Amino acid sequence: SIVYTAVEQGRVALPCDISPPAVNDSVALVLWYKDESTQPIYMLDARRGNLKEAHQMAGQQLEYRAHFHMINRPAFLQIDPVRKDDGGTYRCRVDYHKGRSINTVIKLQVVEPPSEVIILDNKNKRLSGIIGPYNEGQSLTLICQSLGGKPRPTVSWWKGNSLLDKEYVFLPNKIVENVLNIRKLWRYDLLTNLTCQSSNNNVTVPVSSSVSIDLNLKPEKIKLEPFQVPLIVEAKVEFLCVTTGARPAAVITWWLGNRRLHSASDREVNSGYSSSLLTYTPSTEDNGKYFVCRAENPRMPGSIIETGWYIIVNYPPELVLQLDKLGDVQEGMDVYFECHVRANPPTNEISWEFGGREINLSPVASIATINNGTLILQKVSQAHRGRYRCSASNPEGLGVSNEIFLQVKYAPVCQPLRRSYGVAMGETVYVDCALDADPPDITFHWRVITRSGQSDDIQHTWDQSGSTATYTPKTRHDYGSLECWGTNKIGVQKEPCSFSIVPAGPPDPVNNCSVLNQTEHTIFVQCLKGYDGGSPQSYTIEAYSLESGKLLANISLSTEPKFSVRDLPADTAIRFLVLASNVRGRSSPIVLTAHTLRSPAKLTVREDDDNSGAITPMVAAFIVVAVVLVVVPVTGIIIMRIKKARTRQAVCQQEKNDEISDISYNKSTNIASDHNDKGPDIIPDQMLARVFSEGILGTEDKCLQLATFTENPHTDRSSQAGRSSESRLIRDRTSLNELVQPQLSTGLMK
Repeated sequence: SIVYTAVEQGRVALPCDISPPAVNDSVALVLWYKDESTQPIYMLDARRGNLKEAHQMAGQQLEYRAHFHMINRPAFLQIDPVRKDDGGTYRCRVDYHKGRSINTVIKLQVVEPPSEVIILDNKNKRLSGIIGPYNEGQSLTLICQSLGGKPRPTVSWWKGNSLLDKEYVFLPNKIVENVLNIRKLWRYDLLTNLTCQSSNNNVTVPVSSSVSIDLNLKPEKIKLEPFQVPLIVEAKVEFLCVTTGARPAAVITWWLGNRRLHSASDREVNSGYSSSLLTYTPSTEDNGKYFVCRAENPRMPGSIIETGWYIIVNYPPELVLQLDKLGDVQEGMDVYFECHVRANPPTNEISWEFGGREINLSPVASIATINNGTLILQKVSQAHRGRYRCSASNPEGLGVSNEIFLQVKYAPVCQPLRRSYGVAMGETVYVDCALDADPPDITFHWRVITRSGQSDDIQHTWDQSGSTATYTPKTRHDYGSLECWGTNKIGVQKEPCSFSIVPAGPPDPVNNCSVLNQTEHTIFVQCLKGYDGGSPQSYTIEAYSLESGKLLANISLSTEPKFSVRDLPADTAIRFLVLASNVRGRSSPIVLTAHTLRSPAKLTVREDDDNSGAITPMVAAFIVVAVVLVVVPVTGIIIMRIKKARTRQAVCQQEKNDEISDISYNKSTNIASDHNDKGPDIIPDQMLARVFSEGILGTEDKCLQLATFTENPHTDRSSQAGRSSESRLIRDRTSLNELVQPQLSTGLMK
């Protein structure tokens, strides 16, 4: 079965397919039945002729309201208008001349629309059209009732196309009710149209009723002209007060202190605009009193708004700062600031500020000239970028001008970056160059400077923030420096940024180490940095017991060689080894000795224990024998190693000679200038101590690269460096003995 819905007094089409199932067949008879009736309510008879000439006949229930349309496919029975009692189940039976009969069942529902919608207030008073007026901020309750309708309708409140409330209840006598509660009416609710709709079908237009809200509005804005002007004694002045937003128009009153002024002419416009003109002559007694213009809607209590100020006769200076340069300010230009002052009483002295400080105390004082309210800056530079303002004072107070930011455009300058790179031969290094400029549209340039010459053909990339050059030293002659500079609209960079490219290696040892503070359990050691070997370096300190050789502490730092060694045993001799390291290796150690303080409990000694620490003759003899047994063999081994090393030097001298000269050249660059205490040796003096301590001069198959030669084909400077290294070798032997001997003696004693 098929369900159809029709509205009372509307029309409905009930379909019935009369197409014959066979091609050579045709319709003979169409009968319509309603509910369980056995008598047809409508009949189409084509048994004796053509279907187009068939006879149609309606029963008493349908009479003239029904007609069967056969042109459409499917055909349908149209009922117009529809009555309440037309609802029910319809059956269409089609009989054919040859085929069997076909039945179609249709269920028809008849909807009764609501008859009326009414709107009431909370006192059950019927409302329509414009309602009110209500006060702005007031609450409002509206009741909507829908009468009749089957099925029962839904009742809802709408504001334009916006749904406000869809909650409704069923009441007796076929009444459906929806109550709309508005907690607060706003200004924009003025003349708002509210509609209550009732609907129980989607075929007909909902039944509705509407009202419009009228409101009393508070004054919204108030303006006083002229505002806060200085008043002159016994001189008439006119004030105009204008207020808008009130409905009906607001009433304006004038007040001076607690006294109402009446010498005013009022004007009123119905559109919510009202104004009042006051002519007033101030006196000396009025100085400091509060002068106010007040607006109020008399229909709304508490709707007062006002504006005003305390009358004064004199006023502090008013200053305006102007800059004569309308375009870009570049380095080297002269700049003029004009300070315009308006004050009563007048002021004769103007103060100038730069960056929040007086101009006489700021960096621009040396180029500043002050002349009759004009500040002249001659040949400005980047240091003169900043905020400028002027100020002045009189007995009424201090006046400060607006701030002007002076933006000085300048050519590129270097930003602080790493300036030395340690690179192995054949290794690629990426050198970053960051420049500061205004405007920042910088074009970067690079140059490499080596012993063999200079070249601008360097692969590099750049963007707004900086440039990165890619460089690979392939021979010893490719070491030197890279220079980076930039250009912009202002000009070319004056001083290029220089980056040293030096052979990579381990860092130099730290220097000037000292023990700054000693307690029972803590010793503070501080050193100075050495050359970093071309790579970032870190620092390590190792603390050993001088008596037992036990490791007591191991601390590594990546910032400064300043160590606070804690948790040490009291009254103990400590030997410290301080080393620097980078990705290329470690420096030779710097050896320090210190002693923690004795604990307070051990400072008190009994008189009968005075000789308890004395060394007996037997112990002293044993110590002497142990020292002799250790020192003599070690000294002999060292002498033999040194002789073998010098023999190998002659063999290696020729192939290493050029590298020694090259490294000596690099040691004299900017990096070497920062470490004047370093010699030009390929392996610094401190490396000898590490060679002895790590391997007693290394294995025999290694070629020790020392700059001490008996014959040197290079300059006198290289010869002096060789003699200097040879003399330092003797000192390293002594430090070696100090480093090795105590550990060996302790082992023998044990």
